Amino acid sequence: MKKYILIIAVLISTIGMAQGPEGDRDDHRRMNKEKIEALAVAYITEQLELTPDEASKFWPVFNKLREKRHDLERKKKALIREMEAKIDTMSNSEATNYVSKITDLDNQIHASSYEQNNAEIVKIIGAKRFLKLMKAEMDFRKKMLKEYKERRGRDRP
Repeated sequence: MKKYILIIAVLISTIGMAQGPEGDRDDHRRMNKEKIEALAVAYITEQLELTPDEASKFWPVFNKLREKRHDLERKKKALIREMEAKIDTMSNSEATNYVSKITDLDNQIHASSYEQNNAEIVKIIGAKRFLKLMKAEMDFRKKMLKEYKERRGRDRP
């Protein structure tokens, strides 16, 4: 019996080592991102005291605006990486072109924020809860950063 337990223990440990300490990193990051998004949804829903009907109207609008903003931010990061690779060899006109593109993306990012598109959200949750939304998002970010710093401090020797 001890022999079988030993064999099973060895098999389990080798399977765990084959996957690495965190398994597939992309899956791990995606799962962490999904966890954080779920925590944010729960936190904001609680802070705004959304009814199920309000939540079903609010979250699609909010998520659409947030996704649009993230897409624009990804485009900007890609453009900056492209620019960084060429910065030493580009002409002044190419540099001017990059400045124009980056400024345009910055303006689009600002225009896509829910603060700039508040009418649609205010129509659903009201002005007072819109202000609570802004506060809840800041508070959630602060909580996440605080927890990250605390975890990081515990993990260091």
